[in-house]
Amino acid sequence: MSNDAIARIEPAAQPRLASAAETAEYIGDLLKQLERLARTHGLVRLQYLLKGCQEEAERVAADR
Repeated sequence: MSNDAIARIEPAAQPRLASAAETAEYIGDLLKQLERLARTHGLVRLQYLLKGCQEEAERVAADR
């Protein structure tokens, strides 16, 4: 069966936006990765700022 036939048979999934908690959790994960990268390269001030942002994202995710 060709891909065109499959596309016509299966209904298209409706995209959905992430909830505020999911978004905050995702941002927290990204910040954690950036903080680790900053630590690896000795960027202490950036590491400190990213850690604070990560903690705030975790608080927002927990509140939602």
